Amino acid sequence: MNLNLLDCTLRDGGYYTDWNFSQSLVDEYLLTVSKLPISIVELGYISDAKDINGPFYHLNKKILQKAKNTLRKNQKLFVMINSKEIKNSKQLIDLIYDKKDFIDGIRFAVDPKKVIKLIDLIKPVKKNYPKISFNINLMYMSRWINNIDYFNKIISSIKKDVDVVSLVDSYGALFPEQVKKFLKSINNSMITLGCHFHNNCGMALANTYTAVKEGCKVFDTTFTGMGRGAGNAETELMLAINFTRISNALSGF
Repeated sequence: MNLNLLDCTLRDGGYYTDWNFSQSLVDEYLLTVSKLPISIVELGYISDAKDINGPFYHLNKKILQKAKNTLRKNQKLFVMINSKEIKNSKQLIDLIYDKKDFIDGIRFAVDPKKVIKLIDLIKPVKKNYPKISFNINLMYMSRWINNIDYFNKIISSIKKDVDVVSLVDSYGALFPEQVKKFLKSINNSMITLGCHFHNNCGMALANTYTAVKEGCKVFDTTFTGMGRGAGNAETELMLAINFTRISNALSGF
């Protein structure tokens, strides 16, 4: 059974390595992921910024092509773009152009206050790349989780222009009961929802599990929880939880 699990180990884990990883580790990671019920691999960033970050912040055609050839045919390859770096639509078009044949999706992490401005940049770009999924990671969830009208207004404004909106608990401050209450309160039929929980309070796994039960279709994890700050929900534990649930269902428990 394939999960809507998005593993972003190298992208998020790159905050600890400046996006430098040995070739042997990358090869082992991709081969391992290709054998697991993981739907999406977010390999890193694409960027034209002039910085000292490693190749997994500046993914090129060669790296993406090799990854695509290693993954299963039914696995999708995603990248992230730092929305703060994008000044205009032409820059975005140029950044994607030579990688378009190997990318299934692009995600942009963005402050809700700046999401409309970002959407205005994305709109003309989508026409150039109709086969690529454009998604938003809506940051700072703990700031707006109690303002349902605010969230619904944002979703209503962008639902025609993005495929998935992932809810990001940027500060790792939320608890499962808050996540459950929020997801039960919103109109989640407007758009496909995902989630990305941080582990500052040790709740990333519990929050992810709760969000999945309450309707989130895509959920982010990393191996060993490796990621920025306190890290994320663990890929291996979410896989184990799902396997246990399926096994119990089949056995009648």
